[in-house]
Amino acid sequence: MAWKIERWLSEVFPGESQIYAEYRELPSRELAIVTAAVLDVALAELITLRLADKEKEAQEFLGLNGDGRAPAGSFGARIQLGVLVGLLTPHDAAALRVIKEIRNLFAHRVRIDFLSPPVLKATTKLHGLWLEHTLALIDAGAISGSTKHITELGRQLPNNSEAGEGLLLSVLTVYQAYFHRMHSRVLRIGDALLSQEEDASSSTS
Repeated sequence: MAWKIERWLSEVFPGESQIYAEYRELPSRELAIVTAAVLDVALAELITLRLADKEKEAQEFLGLNGDGRAPAGSFGARIQLGVLVGLLTPHDAAALRVIKEIRNLFAHRVRIDFLSPPVLKATTKLHGLWLEHTLALIDAGAISGSTKHITELGRQLPNNSEAGEGLLLSVLTVYQAYFHRMHSRVLRIGDALLSQEEDASSSTS
């Protein structure tokens, strides 16, 4: 069975040095839709690396054959599955669900922009999640710096559509880089079980 959706790492990911430049010139609607599409296909690819090595079953289940009716053929279902197989934290899932909400608003409404009340509500929520996430990383020593830039974006959200675009672009950039680093480290569920069995047998011998 052919993989009919785009492959994230080989066809979509522009390289770590080009993540920001690849998307910064997109119009608002396209940015909202493309951001969700990129993260959706990245998540689908990571999940295939995590699931047991049953290619046909995985492709049908995840809708990689282009069937959006598949059990995990939607972005929302893939987010939930990502949490269940240990690829995403609940905080990651919350942020991605807001991005999905923003995507849906831009995809299904004719007159809409980043200052429209429903979008502003969603970007404000995303900003809060992103600020909380960044503060936690700084406190844990995982990253250095401050939250000054993110805080300023939050102040600008109600008055400047570019602030909403900048926030979405920032989140996309960080998650693409994060997923890229994760890509080579994901263990298949079957491989992990085999490893445990090998560990158990070696400890008894």
